[in-house]
Amino acid sequence: MKTFPIIRVVTKILIPYILLFAFYVQFHGDYGPGGGFQAGVIFAAALILYGLVFGLESVKRVAPPVVIEKLMALGVLVYGMTGVLTLFAWR
Repeated sequence: MKTFPIIRVVTKILIPYILLFAFYVQFHGDYGPGGGFQAGVIFAAALILYGLVFGLESVKRVAPPVVIEKLMALGVLVYGMTGVLTLFAWR
């Protein structure tokens, strides 16, 4: 996509707004529809758009695979600990 400067510029302008909307959906989930899954899909869509326009190597610089793997492990840990803590806190 190096030959399409308009797409590259529009993508650079849109990505921050897409990420901001993902955070809005995440934190607005208490008051209306939305939540973690929807926010994660929107956030991932922003990374996919970035990868489609700028290439896989650019995505690896922005979000290194090591960091992504650690965040996935942290997500599983938080998910599991939520269930375990709920078992112990239940009366």
